[in-house]
Amino acid sequence: MDSDTEPSTPRSILEPTPESEYENRIANLDSAPSQYTTEFFSWRQLADMTAQLSELTEKYGAVTAQAIGNYVALGTESGTVVVTDYLGRTKAALAAGAYGAVSALAFSAKDHALVAGYTQGFVAVWDWVRGTTVAVSRPLLQSDDTGVGHPAGLAIGSVGFIGSSRHRFISASTVVLYHHIVQRVLTTMHTVALSEGSGVLFEAAALSDGSHTSAAEDSGLVAIMSDAQLKVVATRPKIEQVFATRFSEPAGRGQKRTVQKRAYSGSVSWLPAQRFRRAATATDPAERGHTLSKLAFAWGTRIGVLQAVDSDKDTRVEMDRVMEWEAAEDVVLCRWLDTDAVLFMTRTQRIFVLEVAQQQETEICTAPPRRIFGQPWATLATGIEAEPSYSAAVCVYRRRVFALCGGAEFVGRLLTWTERLQLLAEQHQYPTAITLAAGFALERTGHIVVGLPSTQRNKVISAYVTTLVRRALSEKAAAGTEEQRALAMACTEVSVALEDTQTLFSDVFEHYADEERLVFLEALEPFVLNGQLTRLPPQVLNALVAEYGTSLAHVRRLGDMLAALGLHPGEFDVDFVLGSCRRHRLWRTFARVWLGMGDPVAPLDAIISAATRDGESVSLVTDEEPDVVVFAYLDMVLRGRSYPSEQPIKPSERAERFATLVARYIFVPEDLSTLRALLQLGMERLLDVLRHVLGDPFIGNISIIMKPHGGDRALRRASLVKTLPQAIVDALYSLTMSPDALPPRQVGLLSSFALTLYATRFPLIYLADAAVTEWTRVLLHVDDASTRNERESAFELLVRLNPPQSYADLIGPARGAGFYRVLEHAYRMLEHYESALRTFLERPHAAQRRAVFVAMHELAAGRERAREGVSSFAVNCAVELVEVDADSFVEAVEAASIDHSCIVDALGPHPPLQMAYLRALLDPLPALRPTDERSPPDIGLSAEQHIVVYPLQQLAPDPQPTNRFPQAFHERYLELLCSHSPSGVLPYLKRHADSSPEPFRLAVVQDACRRHNVGDGLVWALLRLGDFDGALKTVLQQIDRDTEPVRKAVQGLQPEGTEADSTETDSTGKALSEPDRERLVDQLNGIQHNIDSGVRVCKTAQVTLSKDAGSRLPNTEAGAAEYRSQVSLQLCDLWLALLRCALGHLHATNRTLLPSGVSSNAAAMLVSKRQRWMLQSVLDALIFAASSASSFISLRSIIQQLLDTADVKASPHAARSLEIAEVQHLLAVSVNAYKSEAQLMALTNVLVDYDLFSKFALLVRSQKQGWRVVDAQPSAHSLSVACDKCHDPLFADSRQDRALADLRAQMSEYYEGSTLRVLDLHVFEDRSTQWQWMKLRSSFAANSTYSVRSRRNSIAREQVVLFKCGHCFHRRCSPALAAGQLPECKLCAKEP
Repeated sequence: MDSDTEPSTPRSILEPTPESEYENRIANLDSAPSQYTTEFFSWRQLADMTAQLSELTEKYGAVTAQAIGNYVALGTESGTVVVTDYLGRTKAALAAGAYGAVSALAFSAKDHALVAGYTQGFVAVWDWVRGTTVAVSRPLLQSDDTGVGHPAGLAIGSVGFIGSSRHRFISASTVVLYHHIVQRVLTTMHTVALSEGSGVLFEAAALSDGSHTSAAEDSGLVAIMSDAQLKVVATRPKIEQVFATRFSEPAGRGQKRTVQKRAYSGSVSWLPAQRFRRAATATDPAERGHTLSKLAFAWGTRIGVLQAVDSDKDTRVEMDRVMEWEAAEDVVLCRWLDTDAVLFMTRTQRIFVLEVAQQQETEICTAPPRRIFGQPWATLATGIEAEPSYSAAVCVYRRRVFALCGGAEFVGRLLTWTERLQLLAEQHQYPTAITLAAGFALERTGHIVVGLPSTQRNKVISAYVTTLVRRALSEKAAAGTEEQRALAMACTEVSVALEDTQTLFSDVFEHYADEERLVFLEALEPFVLNGQLTRLPPQVLNALVAEYGTSLAHVRRLGDMLAALGLHPGEFDVDFVLGSCRRHRLWRTFARVWLGMGDPVAPLDAIISAATRDGESVSLVTDEEPDVVVFAYLDMVLRGRSYPSEQPIKPSERAERFATLVARYIFVPEDLSTLRALLQLGMERLLDVLRHVLGDPFIGNISIIMKPHGGDRALRRASLVKTLPQAIVDALYSLTMSPDALPPRQVGLLSSFALTLYATRFPLIYLADAAVTEWTRVLLHVDDASTRNERESAFELLVRLNPPQSYADLIGPARGAGFYRVLEHAYRMLEHYESALRTFLERPHAAQRRAVFVAMHELAAGRERAREGVSSFAVNCAVELVEVDADSFVEAVEAASIDHSCIVDALGPHPPLQMAYLRALLDPLPALRPTDERSPPDIGLSAEQHIVVYPLQQLAPDPQPTNRFPQAFHERYLELLCSHSPSGVLPYLKRHADSSPEPFRLAVVQDACRRHNVGDGLVWALLRLGDFDGALKTVLQQIDRDTEPVRKAVQGLQPEGTEADSTETDSTGKALSEPDRERLVDQLNGIQHNIDSGVRVCKTAQVTLSKDAGSRLPNTEAGAAEYRSQVSLQLCDLWLALLRCALGHLHATNRTLLPSGVSSNAAAMLVSKRQRWMLQSVLDALIFAASSASSFISLRSIIQQLLDTADVKASPHAARSLEIAEVQHLLAVSVNAYKSEAQLMALTNVLVDYDLFSKFALLVRSQKQGWRVVDAQPSAHSLSVACDKCHDPLFADSRQDRALADLRAQMSEYYEGSTLRVLDLHVFEDRSTQWQWMKLRSSFAANSTYSVRSRRNSIAREQVVLFKCGHCFHRRCSPALAAGQLPECKLCAKEP
């Protein structure tokens, strides 16, 4: 390191330019023409400086680095640093000698000093005003182990002064960063390494001086970005690490580096602490303060911001994370553009601005017209794949970006919001500019906005937008309709956003003349409909009515707009609007206008009159039918809602007044004409409206004052003030009791509704006797079946609230009216329980009849007399109850503790009903329960007890089923099943066979099944008794019976003259129609079922006899052999009988089943095909049964008996000689069974040999225990395995055609009987080639060797010996091996 000063040649004699020159020069650039301008950014070329660059390039070489401050420092290839002003005038030229090209530059805080880094590792601090060096850090040679400095030949990528100091600075190459301190007294320099050994350094930055002195600045923070981590180091009062974070390899958008190779990149930038002062506004007081120091960093696609804060524990500084962001591609440069905006450039030189507070990204532009060239310092120094460094070519100073590219200097800045609007205006894009202004006001642009104050935003924008709108209106006076519409839409949008419609309804409205007025009004429409514009001036409203009201295409939209606006009388032409609504049938708008003017009753008369008037001509058909509107209007107004928006009417007193006026108008007893008219429009809809209204709590606020009148009152209270429910009851009572006859349906529904309302709302207020009598008369004598349920429910409530004096007098009228619930209630009150239950059976609907079982349960839990009534009813009405639901009847009988014998005896004359009852009793249907075992079972806990119990069905065996009923019940049910439902016999027997005590006797089952010819049940019983021969005989007899109809059906078929698409016809002319085919298929399915039953009999016999043979085997060997022989003989006889039956009756032959001449028709072909399947199923079952090693079945014995002609007459099913082809499958299996034993032994030998050498492949792959890979040929790509003795290759596979052909030949020889044993084939992959090996088991005979290409001999025969340990030798390499002996491995035995 040098501390002496070096003179600069040539030395500048000009004085430094004042700082104001920067402001004047750059300010003048804003008015200069722009070379490249986007929506957000403007690039301009510094012409004077660009000219200066050309001169410098000719004199000193190309410019390689720059630093921007109040002056511009330019570094060149020759190592000279030139300082100029912004007019291109040279202030100093600092020649450094043989330092190399300038790679990095930086000004001090006051621009008095300049630090420069060079490509040869030099670092120099210049006093550029005097033209002398303050200090120089020289590079460190490789032979120097004690000194400090950057490695010689490595470029300095980053330099910078720390804080406001001119004597403390940093310098960083790609491998090390140094902190330098220049001692001002002795002019010496102290250097300390901050990041030696941290990897590849991309960029380093020191925190510079700001307008506010913070603790971070006092600590002298330095940020270091490397290829693996980011570190922040404090240099004062001592060097210590403040923050560190590590990174993984750069990955973009979910892709790993191993999938898509991408270069490394990283950048850091500091923002010093700044003071700020905000002036006082109308809403906010004045504010003063300062910001904290921030660090922005980028690594790959990751961008982060850290903030330096003071520690709470001591004076140290801590770094807090502010935000993280993911860029679209790798970031190569990041710099602070403003206190809240970070500018970053990607690898494709796209430039973005990231707003930290809003976390909002904006792509502002691409690179200037000329490409920016970076410096690949990291790649040149380390050889890694890294992005170039752009820190010396791009600088940010005072919110402007300076870029050195292509021999020219460019400066760029963000456009302010007014400039962006002005730019669009200059391009005559006024609608876009005005829409953008609306986005500024609503803060919805989604992009960065520059220059717009945070307070009084709308006021500032409104003043500018007014001028912009007026300018647009003047220039767009002669524009087309579409342009006028876009302008009107933009003006409306910005007025709504700014909440200032004065310009909209004055200048803009006046701009659109009469012929263009509709365009302006259509622009207002969407803002009115979505509620953004709720008030329109009278002139605009009248124009809207005039334009929309006369156009059929706009009349419906006029109604929607008027309904959405807040209308007030006097603001518009009411008569014209109402007339337009009447003319075009806009009844919804009609009602809304009247309601807005404070008269809720006026629209009712007009709408009801329009709905009831016949033959009215309309000018436009809409969905606003008056009958629909009137009921919706009533529903909302009576509930205090505004129509049609359904919003609450405010204030509440206004809503109560409207509802009271409408209720009095409709439900006043003196005049029910309006109520009658509503009933005529739709009684059901009126009742739905009343139900909805009565369910709203708002009706409690409605009080109706009734005038006294001479008629009877429905209620006994004499108050003149009634609630809405009372008024409704009185009105409906008066209407139904009036002499003017209503239709029976209306009378029934209205009286039921009124009485139900009375009973539910006023249950403690009794009706007058006369009112009860009148209502009883109406409910009982209305002749309308459609309202019976409603009238019955209402009459039931009436009876319960006003009990009659005699229930006996009520029975006759109730039965005549069909009120069975009332009838049941009367019988219960008279304690005639059996009669009460009989009323359920008299009801017309099945669901009502099934309710009798619920009533039986209720009465069975009551008094003794009620239980007696239930028992008598169950016995006397057993037939009817079983017909309703047998299962529910059984449950009711169980609940009432009634003897089942009485019910069974009562059902004796009706066997089907008796069977249904016994089925429900003995064999009930399973309950439909969820099958998910994770759900807890129903154990009777309440909902509050949150206990989860999981079933433990797999832990305990199922308990044995218990029989609770007499044996006679089961046997009677079995008899009924055999006679009425034979298919259900076998499932029933299987379900209850293991019950205890025994539900039925097997002899009874056998007898019943035999009498009713139930084959499945009979076979099951015989199997349970152990009579296997009888069971099989039954099956074979059933097969004989089923086969005879098939033969007759095939023989009886004749040709039919049906169409070709519905028949199958063969060459003989025989046709098979579709019904005959279905019938024949059903018969064949029955035979197949019996064949399967015979197979099951034989399998069951085999399992049973095999178990018995194991438990009953005699002690002597001769006795055991004899017993096994008997069991084998019995099983073979069973299988032989079944097989003979299949061969005799079901085999595909024409000799037995089909007569001559019809064997080739369609029916015969179908039967023959199915017969082959049946025979194959028997053979497969027999082969499977005989395949077990412990099987008692002898296939040889069965085949011998089948082929023995002497036994042909012994079987009734073998009436012909047997052909070998018919059982060739059985013969083949029998022969293969003996082959399998030999194959199994051979396979065992092969597996043993394979296990011996199973680790060969692993040893080759890992190259351990003596295996060494050597080059087979120095110039070839193939590799070999070496001998452990001579180290020559054992064998090599050069992947040539001859070697592969030899390999294939030897493998084919093995399969033809050669002694060569190929145990396995492995493929190993290598960078250079692919090895293919064979593991060999080699005898020491000469003919068992494997020919390979050797390194020494072109073609030679070698014998290879492979030990179990994995070592391998040539046989010729050891005398013991050559003699044919098998010693142990020398390497393992450690022999010399």
